Amino acid sequence: MKIKENLLLRDYIDDIIHTNQINTWAADLLSEACNYTDFFDTNRIKQYENAGKAPQDAMLDMMFEAFNLDKDDKETSEILKEFCYNRIKCLDSKVYENDMYAKSVSSTGSYNGYTLKKISYEPYQVFPYDEIMVNDKYQEFSNIGFFKEKFSYLALCQGNNIWMSLNPNEIETMKPFIEKAHGNVLVLGLGMGYVPFMMANKDNVKHITIIEKDRNIISLFNRLLFPSFPHKEKITIIPDDAIRYHANNKKYDYIFADLWHNPDDGLDLFIQLKRINKDIDCWLDTSLIALLRRCMITLIEESLEGLDDKAYKHARTITDKVINNYYQKTKNITLSDVSDLDNLLKDETLIDLAI
Repeated sequence: MKIKENLLLRDYIDDIIHTNQINTWAADLLSEACNYTDFFDTNRIKQYENAGKAPQDAMLDMMFEAFNLDKDDKETSEILKEFCYNRIKCLDSKVYENDMYAKSVSSTGSYNGYTLKKISYEPYQVFPYDEIMVNDKYQEFSNIGFFKEKFSYLALCQGNNIWMSLNPNEIETMKPFIEKAHGNVLVLGLGMGYVPFMMANKDNVKHITIIEKDRNIISLFNRLLFPSFPHKEKITIIPDDAIRYHANNKKYDYIFADLWHNPDDGLDLFIQLKRINKDIDCWLDTSLIALLRRCMITLIEESLEGLDDKAYKHARTITDKVINNYYQKTKNITLSDVSDLDNLLKDETLIDLAI
């Protein structure tokens, strides 16, 4: 990739690189807060509330302390307020308890290493409740929620690992894809069957074919979950590899894939699926494309540093692999102005170059 000597372009690149760094830093902070049940002191939060302050005020103060951040540093304070404080929301538990699936399906049990059980969020425990948002400046905003009371939800676990759960994030992030489903639908990945359950309730959905390669998941689903489904006649499960099946069966009115736990472990599969069919809808696609954009911005930064072919011969991670691929496909591209850079960072361009 060649970058012309253009002061306006260089300033724009510097801004984007800085934004990328902030995105990563803020996301890491929020991820750390979400990974620990007791990250925030509940008693301290209640003290703030008794003093007429919002729980988020206590959370922000505790984040400054936990990460040894300087409150007097203006940029740090503004970043935490914009990317963290303003993104933390108190949720209404009734909204999720009244979800159609949650009210219909409540069975628990185990089968061949998988367990269907209730797990809980503790009061004031924070978690991502929806997909990230990305604005036209490439700023990435997480959506973080909490409940003031203990909130229990159904989860499918394998040992100590949560395979899938009916938490607010699952419900919120699936809404756009459920809304788009119509006609004959192909769903790649079964999980707890939330998506096909909701799609089958739509009058404009004729039939849903689900591809799942793990027969133990299928058996558990058939024993504990499927009996509660009101529209069983619309659903067929085929035990097969999702990628292979998708490559050979594309004639559906709507195709949706949910084969990963999070964007990091889904990036490679996302690229494979898009390579087969660019029109497929994928769970957490905004986050997955944001990861591709981060890879491209890293490549741009490295181009300014003068890295050459030798730096892109080996890949230890999927992001290394993406960056190496982007390097090969942009070797003959010249960025002359701001519009060239914006075109390179468009969702469509990032996907086209990734596949």
